[in-house]
Amino acid sequence: MSRSLVPVLLLLLPVPAIGADTVPGGFLQQAEAAAARLPPVAACGPAQADADGRVRRHPLPARIAGAAAGTTGGLGHRLLLVDSMADGRDPRPGTLRWAVATARREGGGWIAFAPAPADRTIHLVAGLRLPSNTTLDGGCGGIVLHAAARDTTLLVTEATNIIISGLAFTKSAYAEPGDRIGDAIGLRDRFDQVAIVNNAFTRCGDGCIDVVRGELSEEPAGVTVAFNRVATHNKAMLVGTLACTAQRGPPACARPLEHVGDALRPTIRVSLVGNVFLHTSQRHPKVVAGAFVHSVNNLIVLGTTRYSDGRDSATYGAGAADGGLIASEGDILVNPTSRPRLGLGPVPARGEAADGAVASGGTVTIGAVRIVQHAPALAWSALAAKPGSVLALDARHDPLRLAGCLLRHAGPAGAASDWPQSCAEAAVSIDANRGQSSRASPAPNQ
Repeated sequence: MSRSLVPVLLLLLPVPAIGADTVPGGFLQQAEAAAARLPPVAACGPAQADADGRVRRHPLPARIAGAAAGTTGGLGHRLLLVDSMADGRDPRPGTLRWAVATARREGGGWIAFAPAPADRTIHLVAGLRLPSNTTLDGGCGGIVLHAAARDTTLLVTEATNIIISGLAFTKSAYAEPGDRIGDAIGLRDRFDQVAIVNNAFTRCGDGCIDVVRGELSEEPAGVTVAFNRVATHNKAMLVGTLACTAQRGPPACARPLEHVGDALRPTIRVSLVGNVFLHTSQRHPKVVAGAFVHSVNNLIVLGTTRYSDGRDSATYGAGAADGGLIASEGDILVNPTSRPRLGLGPVPARGEAADGAVASGGTVTIGAVRIVQHAPALAWSALAAKPGSVLALDARHDPLRLAGCLLRHAGPAGAASDWPQSCAEAAVSIDANRGQSSRASPAPNQ
């Protein structure tokens, strides 16, 4: 079944008290035990080409909901099979670099991986720039893209209609701060209809997934980031336009929230759905000018990064600055320590006052986590301006069960899963037009 359904009203179910034995430090362990009791996830089938070598049917595009709904990637294009884990500046047939170059030359392609020896790691000699109309399909896992810390592993710029699924990303050793480091996946400047689903990220450089523009633009950009697993990392995601971070940004940057309807209109829209962040420190995501993020049913377990100079990183959940907007619905924010943390709220930029719009509805907190709503009407208005159906579970009904479901299905192993139907008795769709009273309901521990 597709994850994209007809919108219905959010069910406001009673919130059960979290048991005394569910302490913040043990919540993740209990959720992992709940995940282990769920049925096995569905297996991935290989991409199939028709008589002329093209992939015309595949279940993956139908599972993409939210801002990038309708993305087809390499459907209708040639199946490009990677059967070599080697890499080099001069791409040899059968390598991933050859497949990407071929997709660029042919106007798109469905890139998949043939069965290979036990070592399924590709050590990239340089990053890869993905062309339009391309699917990079790692199946249900086992393919690891290992890049130098300084490189951006996958770059999407001047490109549209791209799917990245079923891969694991990591980098060579690096030190923070000091070393020059790139992102795992970087979307830059001109891009649209990009879906990043069911991947895994560990120690992946600067940002695991950064969705940014250098300058303000009127061009729309829709991105869905769903069912990924990010672990043991510092800065997870940055979303937005960097114009207001410059020393001399546009005049609207002086009072950004007064200009989200004109100069700083959020043309970048990201649906962040069903992702798992384990022991990650900050930016889950950080949203800045010209961007709106709809965050639904993500599990965020905070963990501080110790820098090479002995300092601790900033540690917070999701934040908005410089006129960025974020609406969180049904997320689960966990702080395993006793030190209070910001789970969701505005964050300062350039050392100035916090000036992002943040709204929360049904978000669950575990431990010493606070939620700070700031100009929430602006965030809800951004959601209502372009509503899209996003499948969700009501986190307030049973946070532990939802966390177990996410742990089971996020990452490459769940690439063929039918989330949340496979582990939920009742699924509902987030509807931007439902009554405001449902959004005003306070979250537990808020």
